[in-house]
Amino acid sequence: MNISDYIIQLESLINSSSAVSAYNLTIDRKTEDIAFISGNIEFRDGSVLDFKEFCESTEHGIERYKYAYNYRLSSDILFRYDNAPDPNAKELKTFPHHKHLRNNEIVESMQVELKDVLEEIEGTYIVKGE
Repeated sequence: MNISDYIIQLESLINSSSAVSAYNLTIDRKTEDIAFISGNIEFRDGSVLDFKEFCESTEHGIERYKYAYNYRLSSDILFRYDNAPDPNAKELKTFPHHKHLRNNEIVESMQVELKDVLEEIEGTYIVKGE
């Protein structure tokens, strides 16, 4: 998959969610195969997902070298997934991948993608039919 196809896939994923009310994406193409993708997704309940991915199209598919998915309601952070080398997460088996919880706890997390995060938000935080 090339970067252009990946971006189309991301937009399709966002557009397919009935919980999304609006979104914007910023695509910073570094080369034909490398891009920094960032944006935010607004949900019907007023919550927002801010995200960023630094990715490259390789022979093995899309490699995401850096990512962060920050889910919030106003300025209240509900959770954040990222793979920053956080010193507070060094002891986790999944380091550098981890999840920050609302109570400031940091827990193990496998590498996630936007699809996984949207499914968690829709399944846990967004009330159906709201």
